[in-house]
Amino acid sequence: MSIRHAIQLMVFTTTLGALPLVGYAEHPVDVERLSAEGDHFKALEVYERLPDRRLARDTHVAAAKSAWALGLSRKAADLFDSVLRHDDMDVDERSRITFSRGIIEYQEERYQEAALFAEKAANLLPEKSPLRGRALLLWGQSLFRVKAYSTAEEKLWRSLAEAAASDRPEVAMALGLVQVKLGKLTDAERTLKTIPTDNIYAAEAVRQLAAISMQTDQHDRARFWLDKGKADYGDFFLDSWAEYGQVRIALRDGDMPRARRVVEQAQKRLPPSDGWLIVMQALLERAEWKERGEIRKD
Repeated sequence: MSIRHAIQLMVFTTTLGALPLVGYAEHPVDVERLSAEGDHFKALEVYERLPDRRLARDTHVAAAKSAWALGLSRKAADLFDSVLRHDDMDVDERSRITFSRGIIEYQEERYQEAALFAEKAANLLPEKSPLRGRALLLWGQSLFRVKAYSTAEEKLWRSLAEAAASDRPEVAMALGLVQVKLGKLTDAERTLKTIPTDNIYAAEAVRQLAAISMQTDQHDRARFWLDKGKADYGDFFLDSWAEYGQVRIALRDGDMPRARRVVEQAQKRLPPSDGWLIVMQALLERAEWKERGEIRKD
């Protein structure tokens, strides 16, 4: 358990112990109701006061969701694990809870464990379904984090075929990133372009498309994607990487004044240690030395 989660659990249990007993008879359904209403602290308070013999599976699930919502990830994981020990569950419910366990592990940056839970959740479901599509997505994302790119790509292709329409942009984003890592830049470009422009993943997709264009020396396309990013997703293109892209394209076009302006503006707002600023300065300095050499030859 991390220090952060230990403190969260200590605060919860200390506060719970200081609360007075409520003045009415509490029932397991109260935990489910309070959790559904978003009153997660109260839901856990009631849950902890109920004798274990009165707790049904749905009560444990509701308490786990409330613990998760409060950031008590380990407590949520323990509660979900206790539910998974029940034998009287259909495969959809078991898969859904196993999938939730995988998400907790992923959020806690335990990607190997997340991949195992995602694999279990996907394999519990014999037929294609949006839930299996989500499990395959988590499986692929977890494999990406441990640099198993080829296997991750296979899981994400399967996920794309099963995911609900609302999940496909997230799957496409994950698949595009894997394809970039595998050097399949044409495939990545094709995948990323499927993400709708009004989706929450659109800004990152445009950024990746600009990076692919620069990497493949397609500077007209890179300029298009950077301009689109600045126009449509301005907050996402205010960092030094975007300025580096502008400098690189300006130098490619032979536009030294523009390159100097971008570097000068970047130097005013960025710390000298910024990595992309250092690269910009180096590119500009090299171009200026080259320009001076050509002038002396003339």
